[in-house]
Amino acid sequence: MEDSSQSKSFSTAQFSQRKSDHIRIALDPRVQAEGMNGLDKVTLTHEALPNMNFSEVDISASFFSHKLSSPIFISSMTAGHEKGLHINTAFAKLSARHKILMGVGSQRRELNDSEATKEWQQVRAQAPEALLLGNLGIAQLIQTKSNQVQKLVDSLGAIGLFVHLNSLQECLQPEGTTDFKDGLKAIENLTKTLSVPVIIKEVGCGFSAETLKRFNGTGVHAVDVSGFGGTHWGRIEGLRSGENEMLYKVAETFANWGVSTAQSMRNALEVKPDYKIWASGGVRNGLEVAKLLAMGASHVGVAKPFLDAVMAEEKSAEISAEKADQQLDKMLLQMELELKIALFCTGSQSINDLQKKQVWKWQG
Repeated sequence: MEDSSQSKSFSTAQFSQRKSDHIRIALDPRVQAEGMNGLDKVTLTHEALPNMNFSEVDISASFFSHKLSSPIFISSMTAGHEKGLHINTAFAKLSARHKILMGVGSQRRELNDSEATKEWQQVRAQAPEALLLGNLGIAQLIQTKSNQVQKLVDSLGAIGLFVHLNSLQECLQPEGTTDFKDGLKAIENLTKTLSVPVIIKEVGCGFSAETLKRFNGTGVHAVDVSGFGGTHWGRIEGLRSGENEMLYKVAETFANWGVSTAQSMRNALEVKPDYKIWASGGVRNGLEVAKLLAMGASHVGVAKPFLDAVMAEEKSAEISAEKADQQLDKMLLQMELELKIALFCTGSQSINDLQKKQVWKWQG
């Protein structure tokens, strides 16, 4: 691997190919840490006689002044390649139709390529009401002036910004950027100047309690624990290398690296943060969403099920917009129904009730 202290020139073609590789490999079952998010250890207490009607259950949420149909959000996935426009337009239209948040893929390309903003302009034209959250990696944030980050937010019309932390992924990525020094300082500086709230997120390796403590007092709005148990970006980067290459073999060594989603949530409870906790990482249904909400998460991110839904209609590199919309609606409505049933069967009329009632138990 190239020494991270050396400057790596940005290549638009290389970036586009990498992002295309990511989506292709993300659909490979080998990169999924299925059943390892730890949520099987979390149980919710059944209420046999809820003192309400099912129609009274309310799963709505909010993000500042924005009213949301539910706390489920589309977790950041992709951008900057040939299929990115199709995929993100479908996700953005889902966000607009159902009033849920959507995290966009990395906006890194926009820092070096002015043409990259056109993708999001086209997405916005199709879904002007989408509730978008921008996205930039910590390694890029460290090297980027605050006014440039603000431009990313403005170009997207974002209502918040994810700063993603991906140390393992960068180590295993052939083009990886591994200069993370002064990352916390960069985050603190950003929260003081950016016009929208900052949300920190991992990309599937979770958080220790000690790391979560470091965000207290930084001014971040939330931390998405994004734990181990879903799509593993270390595995994805490994499969981008040939079987006889060193990074392929090193990625196998780290195939199960990370703190599970459930344990990351428990770590957050231990820290007693002065920011909100969001959660993602291998979330596959509404019951798992309910478990994370019961543990204290205010929003829960889902990625792979939405990606599967939109890519199921892929035909000869073309995605049927109408069929993709139908599949995404079906997926979201199923998750929201499962979430409502979980609330009803714990005797919780709202998400606030679910959290106040302390209905979750750890069966470790």
